[in-house]
Amino acid sequence: MAHVNGTATHDITARPDAAWAESPNNHGIQISPERLKEVRELLAAAFDPAEIKWRITATSTQQTRHGPQKRGQLVAYADQRAYTDRLNQVFGEWGWTRSYEVQVAQNFERRAPSDRTQTAIAAKVVVVSTVTIYGLGSHTGVGEEWADDQNAATRAEAQAFKRACACFGLGRYLYNLDQTWVDLDQHNRPLHAPTLPDWALPPYAQRQSDRSGNRNGPRPRQPRQSMVQQEALAKVRELCGKVGRGLSQFALKKYGGVTDPGKVGFAKLTLVFEKLTDIGNGIDRLRRAGGVIGNTRYSALCRELGLSGEAIDDIPDRETLKALLERAEAEATLTNDSGSAGSTAVSIVEARGRLVQAARKAADRNRRRLADVIAEASDGKLSLEELKNLTDADVVLVTAATERIGDGGGQ
Repeated sequence: MAHVNGTATHDITARPDAAWAESPNNHGIQISPERLKEVRELLAAAFDPAEIKWRITATSTQQTRHGPQKRGQLVAYADQRAYTDRLNQVFGEWGWTRSYEVQVAQNFERRAPSDRTQTAIAAKVVVVSTVTIYGLGSHTGVGEEWADDQNAATRAEAQAFKRACACFGLGRYLYNLDQTWVDLDQHNRPLHAPTLPDWALPPYAQRQSDRSGNRNGPRPRQPRQSMVQQEALAKVRELCGKVGRGLSQFALKKYGGVTDPGKVGFAKLTLVFEKLTDIGNGIDRLRRAGGVIGNTRYSALCRELGLSGEAIDDIPDRETLKALLERAEAEATLTNDSGSAGSTAVSIVEARGRLVQAARKAADRNRRRLADVIAEASDGKLSLEELKNLTDADVVLVTAATERIGDGGGQ
């Protein structure tokens, strides 16, 4: 693309005049200098304090008189819905638009999550978001996440969208907040949220701070926490129904400290929602794999793992779900491969992906290099570097190597 990562199609700061605003490139919308100034102020205004969240970017341990205390470095951010709400508020739902371009960049070398001394070949999901405000122009932003994250596309999309908005001044002030260190609990959660400085608060919140102790002054507008909390709670309840009783109770108790969704504190609702979303994605994958291996084999897997039944409600926790999912997907892959052996019904892209996935699991499990696992499983006929050059004629060879890894080859 010609304009990426914050490069403006139109420079609104260099030419803030009505003649530019009347340009046909801005969809025929005319904006006066007075309106342009007002728009810039509205976009630059701070978010409601209830919209601000904190993410841990680094941790350390300090020795105190009470023993070691873990601390975390927090960075402030706002959900992309806060950005969308502000754009709708200033320009209306039809006064702006956004678009996305998604690509998968491959062959990145990174440290393996299971063993930091080993490296593995991974891919990244790269999203370019273009935000266009009619009458002002367009800005773009880029977001990226490792492809092995189940929510990679969603995270990269949100990152790209917010970076594009920041080029218009929306949420830009968050980059100027100091990084703050706070104490963490035993689960690596902040014991308290940092206090925002006055300059990072909307005007009504600043007035509330100035009038502390003055009960006769006008009552400031309250944050929209109750509305946001109700929306989050509704989504949590919906996810609880999707993942079943056992997994929902596990997530609520572990991440929310309760077993009733209605009793989860507002500060923990987001964490519970994220964990339930991940579990819900796992359930979707399990249903697909179960459909491939059939009810008889799926029932056998449940019995082998000691489950009380075959229903989703009978899965007690996330570790059990992970074990069941890994075995079901592994058998589903073998079932598909055996059904297509000797033919090119499976494309080389799909066959190559299955090989890399199986080889990566074997490499992590046995602490070996990914390239060595692939070479041994194929009797030296395949190499990691040459995988990208294979064609559909190599599907049989790639499938055979995958099956060998699944049968214990490449150990």
